[in-house]
Amino acid sequence: MIIIIVVAILGCICQYFALMEVLKEPNWLLAISLHAIASALFAVVSYFFIPQKYKTTLFSAFTLLFLLLFTLPVLGVIGVVFAITYAICKPLKNDDIEIEEHKIPELPFEARAISATPTYSIGGLKAILKHASEPNKRLSAVMAARHMSDSQAIPILKLALKDLEDDIRLLAYSTLDGKEAKINEKVSLYQQEIAQTTKQPKLSNLQKQLAQLYWELSYLGLAQGALKQYVLEKAQALALQSVEQVKTPATFIFLGRICLALGKYQQAHEHLAHATELGMARRHVLPYKAEVAFCMNKFDDCKRYLNELPMQPKGSELRHLQEYWHEQ
Repeated sequence: MIIIIVVAILGCICQYFALMEVLKEPNWLLAISLHAIASALFAVVSYFFIPQKYKTTLFSAFTLLFLLLFTLPVLGVIGVVFAITYAICKPLKNDDIEIEEHKIPELPFEARAISATPTYSIGGLKAILKHASEPNKRLSAVMAARHMSDSQAIPILKLALKDLEDDIRLLAYSTLDGKEAKINEKVSLYQQEIAQTTKQPKLSNLQKQLAQLYWELSYLGLAQGALKQYVLEKAQALALQSVEQVKTPATFIFLGRICLALGKYQQAHEHLAHATELGMARRHVLPYKAEVAFCMNKFDDCKRYLNELPMQPKGSELRHLQEYWHEQ
């Protein structure tokens, strides 16, 4: 504050000598120079007193104040300092603003009941995406797919990637990318945890869970081509490491499914046989054995496995297969 007082005094002195120079035989260069110095000093004083919210850029604010002070007559300097400072610090209040009060709306007594089983189906959404002429209907179908399970939603979202509308394709792509990113994030976390774990059976369980995540990338169709081959091989390697320490029937069935997807039918059959030997119920193993036998062109074995399988509920895919092979 002392510095500001000193600056103000120096400004008054410069302004006084500038005025005296004008009143006698004027030396205009000296008078203008003294007035400029006084204007600069008073600009510093004015900048110090204005509120902080008006202090944007130092150079711009200082230049504005300096030009206002420099272009006014000599006695106008003091008037500008007090006028601007007082106007900014004490703005006029506008009492003419009308404020209209609104009552806060009451909340409903009970929340609306939302069905856990949506009324749409996979076939219905696919039909909308294929045949609906209005883009809004196709966009609604993609939005509806976002609320379905991954196994049901991903085929619909992949179909939406072929839509002619950019908005629909972008929405489907972002949704698929989000699902893949979540799985990849879990993969990274499991990899870090496996690297820090040496104790069994925790390590074996972590390896199995990581293998299931790799399998999920393939099973859901998020990995295609060479990437699909890679994630399946990673899943197989991790599952094999898991069963070296902890032999569970479910892991051998899992290995059988991986080998089946890789086209390693003989290995798939061996893993499924191990699962049966370890006590897994035959009804859980026979469908995969039948699929392996069919891929190996052992159709009699395929028919036998399906006949050994208990009759499935009507309308299910396995029931259709059983009825077909029973007629052969």
